Amino acid sequence: MKHVLTALFALCLIFPAHAATENNDPARSLIEQAATQMTSRLIRDQSLVQRHDYYLEQLVHEIILPVVDAPYMARRVLGKFWKRASTAQQQSFLESFQEKVIRTYAGAFRAYDGEAILFFPARYNDDATKAIVQSQISRNDGSQPVSVDYRLYLNSNQWKVYDVVIEGISLIRSFRDQVGHTIDEMGLAQAISRLADEYHSEAPVVRLGAHSWTPYSGKTLPEQGLVADIVRSAYARTGYRAEFVFGSTSMLQQMISKGGIAGDIAAWQGQSTPVELLYSEPYLTNQLVLVKRPDDPLDFTDQDSLAAFVHNKGYRLGVYDDVDFGDIAAWLDSLFVVSERDYCSQMFRDVAAKALDTALVDRWAGQVELDSKPAIASHLVMLETPLVTRDLHVTIARVQAGDPDYAPELLIEAFNTGLRLIREDGTYQSLLKKHNYPE
Repeated sequence: MKHVLTALFALCLIFPAHAATENNDPARSLIEQAATQMTSRLIRDQSLVQRHDYYLEQLVHEIILPVVDAPYMARRVLGKFWKRASTAQQQSFLESFQEKVIRTYAGAFRAYDGEAILFFPARYNDDATKAIVQSQISRNDGSQPVSVDYRLYLNSNQWKVYDVVIEGISLIRSFRDQVGHTIDEMGLAQAISRLADEYHSEAPVVRLGAHSWTPYSGKTLPEQGLVADIVRSAYARTGYRAEFVFGSTSMLQQMISKGGIAGDIAAWQGQSTPVELLYSEPYLTNQLVLVKRPDDPLDFTDQDSLAAFVHNKGYRLGVYDDVDFGDIAAWLDSLFVVSERDYCSQMFRDVAAKALDTALVDRWAGQVELDSKPAIASHLVMLETPLVTRDLHVTIARVQAGDPDYAPELLIEAFNTGLRLIREDGTYQSLLKKHNYPE
């Protein structure tokens, strides 16, 4: 393990004597660019590394693993046993190997004591498909520097690290000897199972409640919907694994009070914030619009004009059941005969059948429903002017029953930081496009 950590110091925490460019030394440049990104994030996010247990591991996964050909290394480590393993065993071993690499790198970052590191220009083979990048790590006691070589190969126009050699000892070979010895002792299946038990993700889990709200969230939606995908991705960036429990508002509230979940993935914040909840930064905005029949003269430019139009007319308004509309709820009750429906589809059918006069729905959810039901859509029209907009937040309970180590402020910080990161690198925009969110 000492040799492994030494190698990783050199690979990841690099302060080069002179910069390499991708054009004249692509192999060395690959390593240096990853190192520069890693060290800059460590400097910028020092407080996050200190406060969030798995954040450093997530940085390794995000920045370092892409330059390492972990699948190739895993096959080399398992050696002759790779072909003997089933597909499931191969996948299990790969996941265990990757987790071991992540932990080892993270351990190296935590233990690094600032030795000087010198990188040399890469040496390439004749057809420039393989390269060796040599480095030296100075010792604090002034003794002979430690030599570390990085072996890279070119695959589909991408350079990847496929081995690290420390003082002449191959990292793959040393790991292979260890794994082979374990297999000899207990057999292939049991050895792989043992590795899976020992090397699995230790990312802390945050369990949150969610509502079935197509297309935003739902058990059967791709990635459980856009909202779930955003929340999951944001938490992953700060080293958390988000899991979702779907249920009604009352069920989720009971689970929060009993400590079964920490909060909700999608909530609107009213004029007053409940003292028992913390709200994240907003990550989406909902436009609530009215849907009516085409022959209905109902129209408005703002809330005042709507109030004047429907005054004393007994307009029947359909709204989502199990949704807290906050400060606008009393206003709606004063103007309309409000009826609750479980689903958007129910409201639309009732408006088309004249059992309701209009329905208040989220614009995107309403449009998705109209697009999927052309027969009903032909009898309806969605008004352009939103009646109200609401920002979506993650909520976290201030107190978690039975958990003395519960830290709600950290969970909010983790989401807010992750949200900022996925917005900065384009992941957020990619998620909107992936789920066909109208922009």
